[in-house]
Amino acid sequence: MVSVVAPRSSFPSLDQALHVQRDCPVLFTELGPPSDAVEPFKQLVLRSHTTDLRLYCTVPTWSSSSDNCLDLHDLHQLRAKFLVLIHDIVHALRSSGVTASYVLVPSNSSRCILCAGGCDDLASAIALLQKTPLEPKHQQNVLLADIGCPCLIIT
Repeated sequence: MVSVVAPRSSFPSLDQALHVQRDCPVLFTELGPPSDAVEPFKQLVLRSHTTDLRLYCTVPTWSSSSDNCLDLHDLHQLRAKFLVLIHDIVHALRSSGVTASYVLVPSNSSRCILCAGGCDDLASAIALLQKTPLEPKHQQNVLLADIGCPCLIIT
């Protein structure tokens, strides 16, 4: 599952998106399956970055408290889906004239998180996204959130 993090006001074209998690510290917008998240994420990034961009991606290794990865097969499927999404986003950004690259960081969370550019405190932002509770019904879609930079979350 993929999630994106960005302020709701930054998404005028996403007004139809389902708004989730009203009582948590991070505001999420549900985007749908990973393939549907590429274009909205690209448009959001293009508004704030013009030439160079680094994507910071957390890749789950294993989490004993995971509610979506019951075994290593589930974990492998999640990572494979996330890597395809990363490559699709990088390709879309490069075709729009943005020099995009990415960094993969191992994580003990069961969530794949992709943050574009530099938040003021990237480590704290990622930790907040990993600890924010998600409703089970929203765990098959990409989520977008606002933590100072655009982010996607996949579970």
